[in-house]
Amino acid sequence: MADISYFDAWGMWLAGKSTLGHDLLGLPMIWWGRFGKILSFVAGAAVVVDLVGPERLTRYGERMTRFMARRPTGGPFIAGLVTGIAVLFVAEPIGVPWPLELLLGGMLGGAAGLLAVRVGRTLQDPELPMTLKWVSLGLFFVGFHFDLLAS
Repeated sequence: MADISYFDAWGMWLAGKSTLGHDLLGLPMIWWGRFGKILSFVAGAAVVVDLVGPERLTRYGERMTRFMARRPTGGPFIAGLVTGIAVLFVAEPIGVPWPLELLLGGMLGGAAGLLAVRVGRTLQDPELPMTLKWVSLGLFFVGFHFDLLAS
């Protein structure tokens, strides 16, 4: 597969030629398109925020924070355990050595536990809905851009 520059990719697209079969920054264009689709889907978070409403997000964040405070080791431990097991299920079939599996599972599991605590606090921020809307708009534009470029 030929490696093309960003501007070459746009030149090909504008000329009506498919960019599929080429690499951009070492990654096949089909993957750039897939990442674009994923980002566009994630951008739908703004719709979720509008449907759920900021008051419900704040209440959920308060409940999550209280749960983590009541069980300082239980909540993060469960989030970490689930993440660690998911890493093992993904890493095992692709042949990752078991010490690296344990290291990845532990690190990502610990990060998931800390993230659960942080998400609870973040959901209580009154500026969160507006911030999510702007981030979603940016993700939508970037995602649509790469999806279009890979078409």
